[in-house]
Amino acid sequence: MADKIDCACFGEILWDIFDEGREPKEPIGKVFRRELGGAPANVAVGLARLGFSASVVGGVGEDRFGDALRSFLAAEKVETKHVLRLPNRTGITFVTRSEKGEPAFLFYRNDTADVAVTAEHVGAASAKATFGLVGSSTWMTPSLKEATIKFIDALEKAKGDLVVDLNVRSHMWNDDARMKKEIAELVGRAKLVKASEGDLAQLAGKRGLSWLEEHAKGATWLLTRGENGAAAVGAHGQVTAAPKRVRSVDATGAGDAFLAGAIGVLVTTGARAGNSAWKDPKVWTRVLEVGHMMGAKAVSAVGAVSGLVNLEEVRTKIASGSKK
Repeated sequence: MADKIDCACFGEILWDIFDEGREPKEPIGKVFRRELGGAPANVAVGLARLGFSASVVGGVGEDRFGDALRSFLAAEKVETKHVLRLPNRTGITFVTRSEKGEPAFLFYRNDTADVAVTAEHVGAASAKATFGLVGSSTWMTPSLKEATIKFIDALEKAKGDLVVDLNVRSHMWNDDARMKKEIAELVGRAKLVKASEGDLAQLAGKRGLSWLEEHAKGATWLLTRGENGAAAVGAHGQVTAAPKRVRSVDATGAGDAFLAGAIGVLVTTGARAGNSAWKDPKVWTRVLEVGHMMGAKAVSAVGAVSGLVNLEEVRTKIASGSKK
């Protein structure tokens, strides 16, 4: 793998455990399946399947689940030298789905390896990355925040651009006011912020755009709105794109797939914060179009990355904006 990484993804790495065998009258099923979980890991795999270089920075347990995660990522050609084996157990999340494919999550991440990462573990993991991705949950404990700051500092020193995936999980914070304060501080350093309607509602109710204007004014915003499409707002102005109409089997990871496609377009076009490509509305229109294509793939199968196959059409769309 080349020394330069297109995107270093920092944060949770875990397994999603899907409840597959539930009868209509049973509260929980008897058959479960294991799929890759954790937004940063999902994005990294999405990028790797599109042909981009990606790394994951985080922790897994010294257990079979942790070893299986490292093996899975390595098989996907994701760089894993910064995936650390820690004494804590590997995180898992139980997932159930509605008839429309909307997931509900039950997290088992208390004191797990993915939240036990410290600044000492991070090193210079982002120093060779064009883009660095973090999620808002990486600031929920003081030690994890310090690790994230070290990751961001190294990224910025190497002239990389920070992407923040809001991915707000309010139940994982002990203090709602502190959550809002910490996340506001984080997005202030971002060049690109991805936010869903649900993320912004947890942070600011109906004042989501005002919240972004106040705390992430210098960043470009990717706003995902489910069936209402997506928008990109920034120095280029504002562009929108309608989603692809597909049947949703499982919406887990749809936003992560969207973001992987978006970053892939930015890498291909040479768009970097502040340059001419970054300010080009056509680039951001392609970002949204490719994001929707990847999202449609993701919802077609159970699991965040299971549907990300047969991506030739997506790769062609990305290549149509090549800087070469």
